Amino acid sequence: MGYKMQLGEATLFAENDFFSPQLLESTTVYKDDNISMELNDVSLRNFHLMRGKQSSETDSTYSLNFDDSFYVAHFVLNSTFTNEGLNLTASCVNTYSAYYQHKEQAEADSITAGQQHEFLELAVQRSFLQKVIDEEAPYSEVLFNSLHKNEYSTAIKCPIMPAMLQCIKDLDSSLFTGSLQQLFLETKAADLFLQQVQSIINNPVITTKLNNRDISCLHEARLYIEKNYHTPCTIIDLAKIVGINQTKLKSGFKELFGTTVFGYVKDLQMEKARQLLVCEKLYVGEVADQIGYKHPQHFAAAFKRKFGILPSELKS
Repeated sequence: MGYKMQLGEATLFAENDFFSPQLLESTTVYKDDNISMELNDVSLRNFHLMRGKQSSETDSTYSLNFDDSFYVAHFVLNSTFTNEGLNLTASCVNTYSAYYQHKEQAEADSITAGQQHEFLELAVQRSFLQKVIDEEAPYSEVLFNSLHKNEYSTAIKCPIMPAMLQCIKDLDSSLFTGSLQQLFLETKAADLFLQQVQSIINNPVITTKLNNRDISCLHEARLYIEKNYHTPCTIIDLAKIVGINQTKLKSGFKELFGTTVFGYVKDLQMEKARQLLVCEKLYVGEVADQIGYKHPQHFAAAFKRKFGILPSELKS
């Protein structure tokens, strides 16, 4: 059996094995007068993917019990509150939490009244992680301090970087069937796992001196960039838009998200460019224009710095 969920008086079971040498998929749906929940599970050899949507009219709690122990990253993709006509984005959106889930410890969570929440969880089988992580490597102490010694209550929280978000979107693809679909999902799950590990290694947990208002402004800045990455915006303008001074915007953004404002914009542009080239088959000049480059040759040079090949080579 995969796991058991206790939701009020209701008990739900996901019957498929949590990890499986063969691709297994299942959907669990629950709905009553207060709560609506849908969980889509994909079991793979070393990974498990759980994509969920949930909403509640009242404050609600639930718990999950698993038959396996594993490492997990919980990616918050959308979280809004809609009570009394409000539509406020939750501060945790576009972040992920990494922690160790022990099979003898129930995972408890809650849904706030009026909240609509969407997430993806990537679980990594413990034996697989122990096999692929070299404990003698310089980075292993950082990784194991972040994951191996953490329980759910002490999860670390990190931003979802553009490449991670693109990988999560790719996981929805149904280009293949059968064994090829299993290989595709395992490859994408491994890619997302490696990006998470790299993020933890490069940006270990730190004690920040940023106050809650600063953090809120910086998250607002990141959301603004994600919506307007194709439109030039100076540090001065961005600082005015989100209500923070320039110095704190630059230093705080680097501290909170592990990259500069300019670097974040470039990452978003290049990930979008790759998607337009591969998935929508646009010409290089069209892609350059859509992501905000006036000159295709400047775009081509930036693309090569990011991915090591010219955009024209990717198309061919």
